[in-house]
Amino acid sequence: MLINYIFVDTNIWHYAYVTPSKEDFKQIHIFSLEFLSKILQNDDIEIAITTYQIAEIMDILRKQSMTIPEREMVFKLFKTDKFFIVDITFEIIELCFRKSPASNIHIYDYLVALPTKNIVTEIYSADDHFQHPDFKEIAPVTNPLHPWILREGRIPVKS
Repeated sequence: MLINYIFVDTNIWHYAYVTPSKEDFKQIHIFSLEFLSKILQNDDIEIAITTYQIAEIMDILRKQSMTIPEREMVFKLFKTDKFFIVDITFEIIELCFRKSPASNIHIYDYLVALPTKNIVTEIYSADDHFQHPDFKEIAPVTNPLHPWILREGRIPVKS
């Protein structure tokens, strides 16, 4: 059986596990939770995730006041066979460092996705930065939270 590896961006993890306080954004939580739950339950799909992204997700959940036992539950999930863990090398960091100023996109977006090139067949992200050709070269990009656009440090917007 051929395993289908996908990439799920941090913003989806964030909103799946954290319910926004603003009523306007609760739909994002519902969409994210439904999407991630389907992926996690599908035995034909594995998630490729970088060591950097795991740290990023865990820190975001900490900043959102998720309890230690809740964060421990998420961290244990990453240790299961559902995940293909991709280590970050210094060469990858340098490549991300070079691509970031050329595109004016955060190095963090590159650090989570670029190491999964030649592994994933689909990228799922609601961040419009991922519509840049650098990310589409990795794999096709789909926003499973459409019409929502989520970008780090900005208020979510509908497209």
